[in-house]
Amino acid sequence: MRRILIVLLAGLTFLLSIPLSAKQALAIPAFARKYNLPCSTCHVPAFPKLNDFGNLFRDHGYQLGGDTDLPTNDTLTNGYWPVAFRTTVGYQTSSLSKVDNGSGGTTSLNTGGFGFTGLDILSFGTLARDISFGVVYTPGLGSAGFGSGSTAGQGDLESAFLKLDNIVGSDYLVNLKVGKYELDVPFSEKRSPTLDTPFVMYHYVPGTPYRTILAEPAPTGYLNPDDFGIGDNHPGLEIAGSKSTPGDGFFRYSLNALSNSDVNASTGGGHRLNFYGHVTQSFGGYGIVSGQRVGLLGAYGVAPTSATSACPAGDCGAVARDGAAFYRAGLDVSVTAMNQLNVFGAYMHAKDSQKMFSSQGILNSHDADWNGGFLEVDYYPTQLAKWLFGYRYDMVQNTHQGDSTFSKSYNDVSSHTLLARYNFNITNRVDTSLHLEYNYYTTKKTSVTGGDQTGQTTLLAFDFAF
Repeated sequence: MRRILIVLLAGLTFLLSIPLSAKQALAIPAFARKYNLPCSTCHVPAFPKLNDFGNLFRDHGYQLGGDTDLPTNDTLTNGYWPVAFRTTVGYQTSSLSKVDNGSGGTTSLNTGGFGFTGLDILSFGTLARDISFGVVYTPGLGSAGFGSGSTAGQGDLESAFLKLDNIVGSDYLVNLKVGKYELDVPFSEKRSPTLDTPFVMYHYVPGTPYRTILAEPAPTGYLNPDDFGIGDNHPGLEIAGSKSTPGDGFFRYSLNALSNSDVNASTGGGHRLNFYGHVTQSFGGYGIVSGQRVGLLGAYGVAPTSATSACPAGDCGAVARDGAAFYRAGLDVSVTAMNQLNVFGAYMHAKDSQKMFSSQGILNSHDADWNGGFLEVDYYPTQLAKWLFGYRYDMVQNTHQGDSTFSKSYNDVSSHTLLARYNFNITNRVDTSLHLEYNYYTTKKTSVTGGDQTGQTTLLAFDFAF
């Protein structure tokens, strides 16, 4: 499957030379209320996926360039308030095979029921010309996640940042962001149409069996102090920008210095800096509803491996005393056709240092090397303007385990996701979608008896933001 993914990405890269038809099509409902425009102005065909115009609006600090950008403008009506809410309600089923039954054998876990995913409280906007902000609060709730249990006491700021845009009149080539925020990954999980299924390569941790909804009480595996994920929000500083280029394209870059205080929280986190970067070049548009795009990404950092004796539980803050290096490197490609089809994917190689595993007492320690990737097809037919259909394949293949007593293919992941969204209510105040999603995945040799495990999740729900 890895060879197939590489061939498909190579084919997508070749397609960048083929001229395809182009068409230029605000983000959360708060922006739609502010500018009195439907959410489909920035989304395709509706939230959460941004179209080309929506990406440009975001890169310019949520500004169109007029007086109405300013929160003090007298023309702002429609009860504009830069806050929105989002949740999903419906019915979900999930299963996981070959779980330890406590008697030397295996059984299956199955669950299902009505519920909701949780709640996002979002606020994005401008404080003044070229000064933007973002805050996302996820409150702890007595019940959330379709009956998965209480999250009371677990509320947190998922995101909180301030951004200085268009520094020194640079036509948005130089912008600075500081706080906690989502990295500029090949495709945003926060903007993904899938609700139940993460991008595997964004969060994969060698040694920890991959799971989606259900998890085993005592899964097989080995200790790995590196839980850095490029799909997670991180505290840091970003210098980023974009510039229009010949051929109606855009050059974009994002360079980040990140605190590693949120890596291996069991040690209290570290006090060093990690680094992440992503560079893209598009042609004939942003590469979402028009044009094509290629990109390179990379991350390098240190994961803390042990706590200080004076602060064993991390109660003193980010003071872990040791660390080991890791890196991630990859490429991404996106192509579009007929303003209806977007095919995009990414491929990444990753390495965690052998010192991470020897520090955990693993005698047969080795560098952990793995390759991950995904390929997604999104189809939004103009004949069915309110529909979005999608399929995504995710994969991870290990080449070396951090504990060499484990099989090379241990925890290899193969995941398939199908989705359909019917966006039946798109206004300047609210978006409501009927969402159907099915995921099936396999993990190699993660059963307590050494066999492969499979998981399935089905979701039928209403996804709405207002």
